[in-house]
Amino acid sequence: MGKRKSRTKPPPKKRANKLDTVFSCPFCNHGTSVDCRIDMKNLIGEAVCRICQESFSTTVTSLSEPIDM
Repeated sequence: MGKRKSRTKPPPKKRANKLDTVFSCPFCNHGTSVDCRIDMKNLIGEAVCRICQESFSTTVTSLSEPIDM
């Protein structure tokens, strides 16, 4: 009589790390002062510094992430 074959469990799925949405400002060098927002309805991405009020906006696609701006 042979032994029953056991099935191996699949390895657990790795979670993808979430990307940041707050960055340091390249103009005033203040850490975590730039906030990125993506408006998929109007296809506009905007990055605004809360300290020096610098802003940058661009058009986005369905694949765009806050780190891309």
